[in-house]
Amino acid sequence: MPRTILILAGGVASPKEALKAAKGADFIIAANGGFALAQRTGLPVHLLLGDLDSLLLPPPSDVPVLRVPREKDATDLELALDHAVSLGAQEIRVVGAFGARLDHTLANANLLEKYDVPIVLFHGDCRVHLVLDHVELAAEPGDLVSLLPLTAEALGITTYGLRYALHEGVLFRASTRGVSNEVVGKPCGVRVREGKLLLIHIPKGGGP
Repeated sequence: MPRTILILAGGVASPKEALKAAKGADFIIAANGGFALAQRTGLPVHLLLGDLDSLLLPPPSDVPVLRVPREKDATDLELALDHAVSLGAQEIRVVGAFGARLDHTLANANLLEKYDVPIVLFHGDCRVHLVLDHVELAAEPGDLVSLLPLTAEALGITTYGLRYALHEGVLFRASTRGVSNEVVGKPCGVRVREGKLLLIHIPKGGGP
């Protein structure tokens, strides 16, 4: 049973991002167009999942394929996340969740509310963490951290190492209160007692 699964999606991503995310991964799923990123990076693909409409050439015969209909009620990334959960993943990493399509970008960020497994989206130097209970960051003073509730409200939020601290605080989805906090100390992280958060970590001077 794979412990850490990496999903390569079809959004904007570089081989450098993919290689960083692949460290320690036990299983790699290419979600449709993400197979091209795997080929550029030289990463092995343990499963190619999707409708294959983005592939210029058929995949090699030694790559297992789970083909899905082109007309469906979920994106290839959602199906890949569902499959990763079905394999018993304890951590999921995603590269290429964001891109030029604004609808896909917003949908992929909001999609994480569906899951109860720690998920990290890689986007350039930025990381987007699904916070289910506790996340501690490899962050440095001056980095930016934003907390965006995925549920209508997130309760019992306690932060440490951030300029604007919360202790058993509440954040609402229809609010920007959690945007643009700053790392001032180490260790740095957040706990949430009820609800789900997106934690967006932007290194100082960094970005996609």
